[in-house]
Amino acid sequence: MSKIVISGYYGFNNAGDEALLSAILASLRAIEPDVDITVISGNPGNTIAMHQVKSLYRFAAVRLLKAIGEADLVISGGGSLLQDVTSKRSLLYYLSIIAAAKCKGRKVMLFAQGIGPIRNRFMRLLTRTVCNKADLITVRDRDSAEELERMGVSVENVEITADSVLTLNPASKLKGKEFLSKAGLDPYRPIIGVSVREWPDNQHCLEQIAIALGSISDRFNAQIAVLPLQVSMDMKASQILMNYLPKTRNKVVLVKGKYSTEDFLSIIGCFRLLIGMRLHALIFAAVMKVPLMAVSYDPKVDSFVKEIGARAVGTVADLDAERVVQAAEMLWGAEQTLQEQRIAEMRKLAQSNAVKAFNLLHRK
Repeated sequence: MSKIVISGYYGFNNAGDEALLSAILASLRAIEPDVDITVISGNPGNTIAMHQVKSLYRFAAVRLLKAIGEADLVISGGGSLLQDVTSKRSLLYYLSIIAAAKCKGRKVMLFAQGIGPIRNRFMRLLTRTVCNKADLITVRDRDSAEELERMGVSVENVEITADSVLTLNPASKLKGKEFLSKAGLDPYRPIIGVSVREWPDNQHCLEQIAIALGSISDRFNAQIAVLPLQVSMDMKASQILMNYLPKTRNKVVLVKGKYSTEDFLSIIGCFRLLIGMRLHALIFAAVMKVPLMAVSYDPKVDSFVKEIGARAVGTVADLDAERVVQAAEMLWGAEQTLQEQRIAEMRKLAQSNAVKAFNLLHRK
């Protein structure tokens, strides 16, 4: 039985990262059903209950080092772990897990990660040094591969795949309809979904989204569902957006609850259109074949929409309501053939991450 330790931003009630973990676990178990997995988490109890794995607290140093030393493979990822925009401390933490694994002679794989931005010169040097020790690096987009190359990471061990969440199967819409109905919406009428997050100087962005939503709602007689993906971090921005929304004849509801990955997929699958800042809200929409419009706050959002053959309607700094409305009018009811074809290709790339992990694990 293979022993794998997984490091990532897990246990913090972030729907995107919990979806990543669900997808990684499912892909690994599809290849080796009885694989022994330990997940490093901010809340081991929740991680054990949600994902049926062993779990250790992220700062329980002695126990972590023991688990890493006993592992056949240490996986770092997925998500955007190696960046210093959130904080330098988080970057140092994830690099320390990789370094500890290599010090103990373990195999290490960076699993479908999004790399950067890393702006500090010393942090870039440190990231290059540590990542060059990894046995295999898969990244979720071409921009991440290019960023590693710019930092001086050897391209020989870097492969471009896709975000692991794309391996998830579409969910039934039945539960989503139930959740939306309980929130006060009619799931059998058009619903525009919107997912926003807190970000510096985002007042202009939220105002423009609100103006656009009012116009789109009236134009298509559609309801509006504001859906926070990480309640602790997204609620403030979601409530500000609600306050900015102009009066409309259609219902506007804040949809919040303790939803699983499947629940989020089911809810988003009921939308006629999704406007999203959160990357994994956009990926959930892609999985559920829902037309999407991205508002970029980070290069990872631009990278994803570029990979699927789309583009962001604007950034947090320069978003314009009229452009959003025009984009929505083009997407409403339009065929998404090209985008769906690209997503199907990316799904195959995402599925290859687990295969590569086991190939590395069994490599002598």
